[in-house]
Amino acid sequence: MKRSNLKFCPRCGAQNHATDAFCIRCGYNFSRRRKTNLGSIILVLILVIVGWIVLRTFLNKPIIPPELMTWIKSLFNTKTSG
Repeated sequence: MKRSNLKFCPRCGAQNHATDAFCIRCGYNFSRRRKTNLGSIILVLILVIVGWIVLRTFLNKPIIPPELMTWIKSLFNTKTSG
């Protein structure tokens, strides 16, 4: 059997044909999709944003650095003028 025609079970490590829907040793369902925990990702993003705002406020600096604002404005100016 060619190597490209094989897949390995993530549960037990058994070799299976690439077209198999289930593992021949343990019955693992290859069509099962891993669910991304979207709630955790959103929570982390919110915590990073809140942390950034708290840090910038504590340091008595603008939340969005002026250099970044200048760069963003230059992006929009070059797109609208061309």
